[in-house]
Amino acid sequence: MTLCKVIGTLVATQKDEALRPAKLLIVKPINLDGSFRHEREMIAIDMQDAGEGDLVLVAQEGAVVEQVMQSDTVPANTIVMAIVDGFDVFEP
Repeated sequence: MTLCKVIGTLVATQKDEALRPAKLLIVKPINLDGSFRHEREMIAIDMQDAGEGDLVLVAQEGAVVEQVMQSDTVPANTIVMAIVDGFDVFEP
């Protein structure tokens, strides 16, 4: 899983039937200090009701999306697994 920040939403008036119950978010990976990583933004399925500015855990694997969405026909490979309330990093 990847720690990301929600940076936007995606609105699609027409989308695949398997995606209809889900919201689509634009997320960007972050480092543990909160800075953005030098990676591309992703579009993720959201069934957790995350919003702009939230920290989220994102899985990037089709099989995980199929399990969470309970469908093997979902045309996506990125999904929000959790909204992160906070975290601590302990360094030696």
